[in-house]
Amino acid sequence: MNLMKINEIRTVDLGRTACFIMALLLLMASHAHTSVDSPYQSPARPFGLEIVDTVKLAGSDDASSDFQNNYLPTMSGWGNMELTAPSFTDLTSTIALDPSKISLATQYDTRVYFIGENTNYKNTLGFNTSGGGITEGDPLLIFPDASTANKRKKQTPLLSGDFVDLGTIESGSGLDFFLIADGARGGTDVFSTQTSSNPDGLEHALVFARPDSPYLFIAFEDLYGETNGDYKDLLVAVDIGRANVGALTNMPEPSTLFILSSFIGLVVYRKYRMDSIEDTAGSS
Repeated sequence: MNLMKINEIRTVDLGRTACFIMALLLLMASHAHTSVDSPYQSPARPFGLEIVDTVKLAGSDDASSDFQNNYLPTMSGWGNMELTAPSFTDLTSTIALDPSKISLATQYDTRVYFIGENTNYKNTLGFNTSGGGITEGDPLLIFPDASTANKRKKQTPLLSGDFVDLGTIESGSGLDFFLIADGARGGTDVFSTQTSSNPDGLEHALVFARPDSPYLFIAFEDLYGETNGDYKDLLVAVDIGRANVGALTNMPEPSTLFILSSFIGLVVYRKYRMDSIEDTAGSS
C-alpha cells in the first residue's frame, strides 16, 4: 500500500473520529440542558383539574441548577423566619407585594419551584391566568400533591427544588395561584391569592420579591379562618423574570440602570464641556 493511500485512510479515520466526538459532545450538551421528569408523578386531580405539565427533578437543567445553588438555600431559610413580622422584609431585603395584583408586564416562560411545606395536609397547588381560584378562568394544577419528606416516594413525591414549567405567560396577564387544602386527599377548601375568591374572605398567601432576582417567594396558609396563620403550609418560588419583578417592585432592571446612569453621565459631561468652553471664551 503506497503512502498516499495510507494518508487517505488516516484522513478518513480522523474525520470519522472528529464527527463522533462532535456528536458525543452535542449529545452531552443537549442532556445538560434538558429537564428530567420526576419518577413520582401524583395522580391526584382534585375537582377534575388537569396538570399544566409534569413535575421535573431539582437541578436537572441549567436554570434549575442555578436556582438550586444560588437561591434555594436562602429561600429555605426564609421558611424558618416569622413571615408576618414587619421586620421580615428588612432582614431579607425583600418587598411585600399585594398577592391579588401579580401580573406580567412582559411575556415570559414562567416556572414554579417547590421550596417546602409544614402541614399535615397533602395540599395541591394550581394557577389561573384568567380569574381567581377554580370557579372561573383557566385553572390548572402545578403540584397535585405538594408533600415532601426526607426521601422521595409515592406518598411524598416532592423534594426541595423540584419544579414545573407553566409555559409562556403573555404580557398583561394576571397570575393567580391557588391552594386546595388537602386536595390530594379530597379536600375542597380553595384559597387563592385573590382574597375576594376565598371562602372565608381572608388572605391566605403572602408574596415577597427581591428586586435583584427573577423570583417571587409565595407562602400559603391552608386553614379555613387562619386559626394558625403562620403562612408556612406551602412555600414556593415563581420565576417570572427580572423585568417583571422590576415592574412589580417599580425597580428597573440592571441593564436599564446602566443605560440611565450612562445617559446622566453623558449629560453631566456635556454640561461640564459647555461650561469650560464658555469660561475659555470669556477669558480670551
